[in-house]
Amino acid sequence: MPVRRGHVAPQNTFLGTIIRKFEGQNKKFIIANARVQNCAIIYCNDGFCEMTGFSRPDVMQKPCTCDFLHGPETKRHDIAQIAQALLGSEERKVEVTYYHKNGSV
Repeated sequence: MPVRRGHVAPQNTFLGTIIRKFEGQNKKFIIANARVQNCAIIYCNDGFCEMTGFSRPDVMQKPCTCDFLHGPETKRHDIAQIAQALLGSEERKVEVTYYHKNGSV
């Protein structure tokens, strides 16, 4: 079984396909497990780590709402909309202010 850096989910062909597809497009992304409490992050790519300044161990198993990226200008209403969409398996477009590990926007 191949080892995937930063991938803590059991081996899954579907997840592997998604990861390979988006890695080749210079995307910054996370994948979360919707079957566990807080929809824990089970994968983050290098682009996401570079963009946020957080290492993979810092990100793994955190809630997919990315609470660790919240800061003074992050609106609670926006975060509530994201959480509500996740609970209802709905698609929503929400613009959120997230922060880099060093505190910059």
